[in-house]
Amino acid sequence: MTDDDLAARVAALESWQDLQTQLTDSLLDRGGPDEDDMPAATLDPERLVRWVHRHVASIIARPLRGQLYWCPLWWDHPEAVFRFEALRRAWQDHVALPGTSMSIWIRDHLDPCLRVLLAADGPFIDCSHDARADRHGPHLPLPPLPTAPYSRA
Repeated sequence: MTDDDLAARVAALESWQDLQTQLTDSLLDRGGPDEDDMPAATLDPERLVRWVHRHVASIIARPLRGQLYWCPLWWDHPEAVFRFEALRRAWQDHVALPGTSMSIWIRDHLDPCLRVLLAADGPFIDCSHDARADRHGPHLPLPPLPTAPYSRA
């Protein structure tokens, strides 16, 4: 690796670090909790879908390699809905706390949840929506949000 190559790599990493800092700052400087971050007594499917797209799928979008499986219509999978709702409730407990609370949420809640959901034996392994995922490329797909994924009883 030449000095020029190394300098270009350092510049690229510094640029990436600046972008990540800006994204983190924008998340932290929203001026208070979002409606989707507020506690809910019962499951609100529309709120959950918005929350997952805002706080999980759009943030961790990356190529899915190896034995990782995702469904762009994750709300059709009861286990995914259950786990994402539990994840959202843990988020509510951590988002308002100062210090390392977000890092703890990632370590203790987000990462374990994604390991189960995306696993080769997880709820998406036999999903029939694979053709939809292929259209969106190798990243976690973000199809348009459903207008009414559930009927209200």
